[in-house]
Amino acid sequence: MLRRAALLLLVLVASCHEDEETKKSAPRTSEPLKPPRPKLPWDSGDPLADGEVYDGKGKTTSPAGLVVDLSDEWAPFIFSEEEGKPNRYRQTFIALANNRVTPDELFLDSTEGRRAVLTAAGLPLSKKPTPEEKKAMAAARRTLGHAPNFLEPYGIPPTLSVLRARWNEDKGKVCWGDNTALAGFAGSVAYLSRDQARREHAEALADAQWAETLGDAGVADAKTTARMERLRRGQERLRAVRAVQARLVCEEHLSPKSKYVDGMFDLPTHEALAAWERKNDIFAWGFLQGETLEALQRPRSELHLETLKRILAERLADAAGIIEDGSVSKGKKPAMYKDADDNPQPVPDLISTYIAALLGSWYLRDADDLGEFLERGGDRLAKLKVAFTPPALPPYYGPEMDLSVEIDRGDIWYDFPWDEAGKPIEQPRVRYPNLTVFVTWNKQRIPLARWRTTIGSWRSERGEDGQVYYKYKNSDVGPRIWKNIVAAPVWVPPDGTPAKDLLTRKVFDHRVGAVPVVNTDVMGPGFQSAYGLAMAIHIRKDGFDNQIRSHGSVDYTSIARRFSHGCHRLVNNRAVRLFGFVLKHRPHTRMGQSLLGPMKKRFSVEDKEFEYRLDTRGYYYELTPPLPVNVTEGRIMGKVPKPITAYVRKPGVEYEETVPAAGP
Repeated sequence: MLRRAALLLLVLVASCHEDEETKKSAPRTSEPLKPPRPKLPWDSGDPLADGEVYDGKGKTTSPAGLVVDLSDEWAPFIFSEEEGKPNRYRQTFIALANNRVTPDELFLDSTEGRRAVLTAAGLPLSKKPTPEEKKAMAAARRTLGHAPNFLEPYGIPPTLSVLRARWNEDKGKVCWGDNTALAGFAGSVAYLSRDQARREHAEALADAQWAETLGDAGVADAKTTARMERLRRGQERLRAVRAVQARLVCEEHLSPKSKYVDGMFDLPTHEALAAWERKNDIFAWGFLQGETLEALQRPRSELHLETLKRILAERLADAAGIIEDGSVSKGKKPAMYKDADDNPQPVPDLISTYIAALLGSWYLRDADDLGEFLERGGDRLAKLKVAFTPPALPPYYGPEMDLSVEIDRGDIWYDFPWDEAGKPIEQPRVRYPNLTVFVTWNKQRIPLARWRTTIGSWRSERGEDGQVYYKYKNSDVGPRIWKNIVAAPVWVPPDGTPAKDLLTRKVFDHRVGAVPVVNTDVMGPGFQSAYGLAMAIHIRKDGFDNQIRSHGSVDYTSIARRFSHGCHRLVNNRAVRLFGFVLKHRPHTRMGQSLLGPMKKRFSVEDKEFEYRLDTRGYYYELTPPLPVNVTEGRIMGKVPKPITAYVRKPGVEYEETVPAAGP
């Protein structure tokens, strides 16, 4: 009986649902015929010349309506430039969006990258490249390779040409075979370690073999029942992982050369899934769960259509100078305002409305229409600029808008988060910090967008005695102003930054392995900078600057759950959208690139010398007048009413007795 039950369980696990491809191929009789998609002006002919735009009839140099730049050479307004005031990061943004260059290639082109490669190869840095240096640099380029850029979660969306290339790569592929394995999977699979992955995989295989050895006789005791349940979970996980691996191989994210193990959620599978998430703008961790699990059950064509909508979101928000994305319209009390006739109106999701209107003008209704759009447009998409009649703006819009920002710090814990034994103390938060953009119109303060942000907490910092302690990095409370907005800002590491925090590891030669290098990515300029792609500087009205910023960040995990060193972080594309919106609707002066000198710094870690050089702080704009910002106190939790200002020793760390440090 047990043997039959086990076999029946395996059969149910293996074939409890009809195959998805069978469903797709079944005849459909109830769907109405869709009318053919009309031809659009850019479906044939030559690409646009300079100054030309497509409207509903054809090429024109005098377009009516909203002009939207959909070309490969687009960059957000914050990266615009004027004659005599070039924006250094503009061309880098465009090159990354078009897959012309990778972040690793940018690093190798820098002085720090060249020095890192030569140091790893045991070669000196010379003024004129030697044959040995050229050989080492070529080897490093081969090792790092030229992989596609999946930078959308980091604030750099792909271009239409990149989307077209992805569509063409997927032609004829069916990359979602055993969809039932994912649809019936209710658990989650996270990569913890190589040993853990091997153990789970071996356990699933062993349980299947055990089920085969069961005889008809015997009693189903508690131990056997528990193992049968583990068998069921293990086989579901095994099938789900195999389905994911099959899709990742089909989409060329997972290569047999990586030596992944069939059915095991190993490191190659985890890394390939993380790349797949980035490609589809999923803010996750390379685990099989949640949004990732749901997206894996969708065909590539649908995901490409979602990518197009996100591309249009940034282009339309930038072109129209709009910011409403529906974020204030959620929850029990959606945001409302009263129009000129005193009638209540909901704050609209303008970006979604504009996307729908533009797609409607293209007769682009579904993923099939997207394929036709990309194929008809062809190479002409690289220079595509269109004009269309957008939905009407709300009455509170104008060339200049009375904007303000409020940052709610949420739940605040000033208590030290470890007890005297060094055990972490739970400090739960119900209210998380958020940043809200307001416009004041007709005696109303109307919220336009609200996004999760960060506040400071306990962080590592080097004390005056050179030792690293914990210090509470507070986020200033009260009225502030944004006087300067900075595009592609550079983070200049303060003197208290632990030297190890300035390093990262890169592999330039597989025979040598990962070597420590200066983490110039975190300094910037660039999307990986500690300040992201854009920032605004918080100052008091008297001009005091306490080094607090609102800025972009690639660390979306910290924005979702964790803390900063006091700054208010936003996802990069939101920071770019926010500060571009402010510049579009507030008087400002374009200051241009803020040069540093250049500035060179040397430091040592474990008897190894490192050096980096910075020559700009970023591209500056000055708001005239400044924009008011208010940071609320939040809700104080715990027993400590005010932040601890002293350095606090880290639990489990032995300190030399030099300058006394405070305890918790």
